[in-house]
Amino acid sequence: MGELFNPERLGKEIEALGRGDFLADPLDLIADALALFTPPENISTVECAERYRKIRTPKGDGTQNWRRELTPYNVGAMDALDDPAINEVIMVKPARTGGTVVAENYAFKQMRFGPMVDIGWYLKSKSEIDAYADKGFADLFSLHPEIGGKLEVDNAARKVIAGREFVLNPAAPSKFTNRQYGFMVGDEIDTYERRMCSSFVDQARIRARALGSNRKAFTTSHPDRGWTTGIAAAWLDTSRGIYVWPCAECKMWSSPHPTKYWPDVPVTKLWYRKADEGADRDVRIRLAQETAALQCPHCGALVDDDQRHRMIDLGQWMHRGQTLDVDLGICDEREPNASMGFWVHGTMSKMISLADLARDMESAVATYETTRKVDRLREVTAKVFGEVFEGAGKAGAVDVGSLIKRRRETHDKGHGFEQGSAPDGVLFITQSVDVGHGKFDLMRRGWDREGRSWLIDRQTIRQRMVGGQLRDIRTSERIDDWHVLDDWIDGKVPLASDPTRALPIAITLIDAGDGNVTWKAYEYARRMSGRTWTGFSAVRVIKGATSAKAPELPASGTPIAKDQNGREVRPLIRLYTLGVHKLRELELERLAVTDGGPGQWSFADGISRKHLEEFFGERLVAGSWERHGDNETLDLAGYCEAGRQMLQPDRKDIIWTDPARRPVWARPIALYSEGGDHAAPVGGSDEPAAAKRPSIFERTERMNRKAKPNG
Repeated sequence: MGELFNPERLGKEIEALGRGDFLADPLDLIADALALFTPPENISTVECAERYRKIRTPKGDGTQNWRRELTPYNVGAMDALDDPAINEVIMVKPARTGGTVVAENYAFKQMRFGPMVDIGWYLKSKSEIDAYADKGFADLFSLHPEIGGKLEVDNAARKVIAGREFVLNPAAPSKFTNRQYGFMVGDEIDTYERRMCSSFVDQARIRARALGSNRKAFTTSHPDRGWTTGIAAAWLDTSRGIYVWPCAECKMWSSPHPTKYWPDVPVTKLWYRKADEGADRDVRIRLAQETAALQCPHCGALVDDDQRHRMIDLGQWMHRGQTLDVDLGICDEREPNASMGFWVHGTMSKMISLADLARDMESAVATYETTRKVDRLREVTAKVFGEVFEGAGKAGAVDVGSLIKRRRETHDKGHGFEQGSAPDGVLFITQSVDVGHGKFDLMRRGWDREGRSWLIDRQTIRQRMVGGQLRDIRTSERIDDWHVLDDWIDGKVPLASDPTRALPIAITLIDAGDGNVTWKAYEYARRMSGRTWTGFSAVRVIKGATSAKAPELPASGTPIAKDQNGREVRPLIRLYTLGVHKLRELELERLAVTDGGPGQWSFADGISRKHLEEFFGERLVAGSWERHGDNETLDLAGYCEAGRQMLQPDRKDIIWTDPARRPVWARPIALYSEGGDHAAPVGGSDEPAAAKRPSIFERTERMNRKAKPNG
């Protein structure tokens, strides 16, 4: 208390008061008051960014002003954000095109000149937030003291300026509740969890509706999710803007963006010389890089990078309501629309060369042609070129009718083969079993070294012979019924060119994923554990993974050493969890191959139409498989592919050119010996040969004909 009434201190404060030390400067008071009534500077986002926005140099060793010359196509989106009549901007784009900077520049203008609004910026997850918070987000404040100095709250992912917050949020439903941001940003929405990806634009509209015309939303992403959801679907509900430019040679107009929604607009395409058939991968890629150019759809001129950059500078955005005159450019006025769409194509980016574009595309094509796996091609199409991937083989155009027509044409050319036989070209055979309620669906599939395959057999077994009588199979109740599969596992497939010789079944995969039959499948696999080749089991149990990202084949199987009651049992077996999502995609892509290349399917005469229809019982919709009918054949095909991968036929130590030196599971054998009861494989075998008896195809056909099964 004594300190509060210190006479010496009190005397000094009275002297200061007399001198006017506690009085504010009148000019300062006037300036502060005027600031409250002065409207924000009338400046566009583009002009503000060019005059004041600092960005780091590519090497990160300095800063430079943002310049429109680097990404002139982004000016249209920034102008749209400035337009009071426009509430939403949707931008589809590939990587390295500056899409995120559009939203940053608009937010930067608000923070520097006002009026400031609450800003909610959404990214996929916390890890993406952490990465962005340390880079572009932090730079908005650290490189601009005039903004950083205004911060009232300065957290890594949340800033407060003049009572308004700028916050980075993960794209989760809870982060939308009770939030009404004046400026809402969805960054890379096609990477969001599926539910949030499909609903982000609607969420932005709902949450900001109370703000009326004052609200803005900016959404951008690579088009990873296709046309049915995500950024591409959002673009369809906008002005559908595409970029158009004049040819550097003939001056006629076209667009770099190929889309079915602007069918009358000529397209400028990436061009490069293709190597001769059979050329080495490195030769193909090098030739693509060395010859890369843009080709004009009018004069055919091959445009280089310098010319392309000038075309980008002269380009313009065309929206709904407008048309393109190839001589004059854009005609008419765009339709009024509060949602503006902009689709940036990879060839519009000055930050990637034509040579790099050609390299990425030819590398992806070469990978696809070798493996018939579309992952790399899908990645390049969406992220490098900014196009919706619609299937390397346009699998959606394939149906059961086209498969039957193809089989008929193959037969007419003399290349058909009978069901149950292995035609020329087949080197080994995999087999799969799908277990249903009261039935087994089976497939036998032959393979060559490059993934070409032959559907040798496809059967559905519903009954088995017991004591001279046919009895319905009960897969979930009687383990003995499973032994109807024994002959299939031990069977041999006669060669079409020499019916006295045959190929063994290299491996059989049995689906144990149905919880009603799982433990019966495990028990049957244990009983079949004696079916082995040197080094591995020829009978394996599998199930499908629930995740779409699961690999086609796991690195190893999960040991199953207990029965359903928890008791330890022997022998130990392994369960392999397959990435069925990717396997189905792969098989539908292969079905579309018709050029004789790697991955092409061929079909035996006699395979029923019903079984061929089952290739199309599931459809990939918005990244998920939706069932529309029976799908057993599609799943069996994927399991057979997994069996092929288990065999590792691409190993360097396998000598395919000499039948006697092939793996034992791929060596042709004599189907029946001339003077005995057992056949000996060519080159020797570690498996007992089958006793002389009718072929499995003959016996199964006879049994099914007598039973008259349905299917």
